[in-house]
Formats: sequence, structure tokens, C-alpha cells
Amino acid sequence: MISGFELRTPSICLTPPKTHKLTNSASVDYHHLTAKHPRSVCSYKIEEMDTTTESALNASNATGGGFRPPMNLVIGNQININISLCLIMIAMGCTMTIKDIKLILTRPVAITVGALCQFGIMPTLGFALSHLFQLTPNMAIGTIIIACCPGGLASNFFTYWTEGDVTLSVCMTTASTILGIGMMPWCIFLYTQSWVSMSTAVVPSYVDIIVALVVLLVPAAFGMLIQWKAPRAAERIALVLNILVNIGLAAFLVITAIAFTPIFKSSWRPYAVAFLYPLLAFIFGYCVAWIFKRTKQQRKTIAFETGVQNTALALSLINLLILQGKGGKGVSEMMIVPTIHGFAVLSEGFMILGLYWAYKKLILKEKGFASLKKNSQANLVANMEEEEKKTTVDSTCVSPSVASVKTVDEAVQTGP
Repeated sequence: MISGFELRTPSICLTPPKTHKLTNSASVDYHHLTAKHPRSVCSYKIEEMDTTTESALNASNATGGGFRPPMNLVIGNQININISLCLIMIAMGCTMTIKDIKLILTRPVAITVGALCQFGIMPTLGFALSHLFQLTPNMAIGTIIIACCPGGLASNFFTYWTEGDVTLSVCMTTASTILGIGMMPWCIFLYTQSWVSMSTAVVPSYVDIIVALVVLLVPAAFGMLIQWKAPRAAERIALVLNILVNIGLAAFLVITAIAFTPIFKSSWRPYAVAFLYPLLAFIFGYCVAWIFKRTKQQRKTIAFETGVQNTALALSLINLLILQGKGGKGVSEMMIVPTIHGFAVLSEGFMILGLYWAYKKLILKEKGFASLKKNSQANLVANMEEEEKKTTVDSTCVSPSVASVKTVDEAVQTGP
């Protein structure tokens, strides 16, 4: 006979393990109890002794760790993002020519510097920020995924409006997408080792990454075909597709924010990482290009290529994990930093764009007026001095013909 005996529910129970205690009124022979109910003792009068597990699960649900989004929104988002990725690559192909591809081979230094920033500095920066802000394993893995992605098409837009080297920008985006077939899986494997063993989530399959990047080259080739056959039409198509892509990405980000609302209320840390990451990337990219003595146009181009990642690709890979049911419910946390990053990189890019044009219109304009005024005054003084010199010469010098006429007149007047 036992009383006040503590035992744990056998693991065959479907509910999480809880500590129970038999009430004092239940004096039961333990051997008789287990013989009669060998698989469970849950049917007896028991009361909970420890609710820690249940509280932990509730807390996990509140922060998004156990949150599972509506699958219809996830499926719709996956279709949307895949279409957007195809349109992005067609638009990029419409701006590419054979001449641009040859340029990649003739300007290897700028392309190499861009690749170094893309697959060297960016993953390291994402790794450092994840540790510095002590992100959860799932959030950190999501950060590494976006950090290892190739360049995004928005970099071409920002390069154009800041008067950078647009041809180099398109070449670098294409080159980073091709290099990403090998570099992206390797960088994800290398930089996620700190969290993979602790995380309930899993990293995207390396086969999925490679297939996604290879498939993206097909619409890019189709866009190049359009550029080759109809160059004028290609420009208009690229413009329309860019507008559609921006609408699609905006819709994806909004739907993601709605579908994953609980996980965005978890902490301020992923917000700090998502907003600091592209800003530091712009700075590092510009400084590295300056160290390698690139031109001013190329420095701006490399800065944008470094800071703008292919957010659509990262979100597509994570969304695919959710659809496949891999990694458990905690995989939803991987969406946080890439989603916020999508908002952050656009807002910071437009902020830099506004500051650039404000600087150009106000400060450079004033400098231009001051320089013009100074040059005008200098020219005026120079012209006045030249006029004075000319007047002096005219007054002191007399031509031979005039002198001879004066001599004849004097001779006539004096006479013999």
C-alpha cells in the first residue's frame, strides 16, 4: 500500500510528460494497478504536481516557437514568391546583353570584389550579429540563410538612381547567382554549425538550394533572348515586370506578417539585426571597394550589390520547409529576420537614395554656383586687364603709314 507516491506518466501517453501524485484517498496496490492497467495509470484519481511543462508550452506558443501558420496562406505565398522570382530573373535577363557577359570577363577585379563581399563579408556579418544579439537558434539560422543569398534585383534600381555603374550591377547580380549554386550551400553549412545541434528547425536541403538557383537561370536566359530579338520591347518588358515584382514582394511581406503575427511579437532583437544588417553591408561594401581603389561609380555599385540580398529566394526556401513540415513548429521563427530584412533593405535603400539627391541638389549645387561665381570674377578681371593692356599698346604705338602721312603734311605746310 502506498500513499503520496510520485510517478511520471509513461511515455506512451500522447500528452507532454507531467508529474502526478496519487491522492491520499487513493490507497492502491501498485502491483495490482500496473497489472490491471499495464499501459497507463492515467485513469486513476491523480492530481498534477508540476505544471512547468504546460507553462513552457504556452510561453513557446506565445513567442512563436510552437506557432503554425494557416496553410492556405503559406501555400498562396509560395506560389506568389515563385512567380515573383521568375519575373525577377526575366526582368534581369531583359537588361543583359552578350556584351555585358563579355564585360564580366574583361573587368574581373570589380566582379571579384563584389563576390568577396557577397559570399565572404555578408555571411560573416550575419553570423556576428546573430551571436551579438543572442538570437534563438531558429532566428539565427534564418539570418544566415538571408546572409548567404546572392544579390537581389533591387540593387540595379538603386545603382541606377544613384548614378552608379548599372552594367556592372547587372553583371554582378548574374555572377553572384551563378556562384551561389556552389557558394550558398557551402556558406549555409559552414555558418549554421553553431545552432544546428540546438535548433528544432532544419536548414534547407542543399539540393533544394542548388535546384532553385539553377532553375532561376532559365527565365534569365529567356529574358536575354527577348533582349537579343527585340531590344526596345525588352526595356518596356523589364519596366513592367519590375513593377509587378515589387507588388508581388510587397504582397508576400504583408501576408507573411499577417500569417506569422505571433512570432513578430517575440523580441526586439531580430528587428535590431534586420535593420542593422543591410546598413552595415552598404558601409562595408563601399569601404572594401575603396580599399581596392575602384572608381566612385563602382564603389556605389558594389555597396548596393553587397547590401541587397535576394530576399525572395530566402523566403521561398524557408516557406518550402514549412510546406514540407520539416523542422517542427519552430521553423516559423526562421521567417522573422528575412521578412523584416525585406522591409529594412528597401527603406534604407530609399533613404540613401533621398540623401544622395539632397546632397547633389543642395550642397553640390551651392558649390557649383560658388565655383561658377569665382570663375566668372576671375575671367572678368582677366578680361579687364587684357583690355587695359590693349589700350596702352594702342596709345603708345603708331603705324608706319600714319607716320609717313604726318611727315608729308608737315613738309607741305612749311614749304621752301
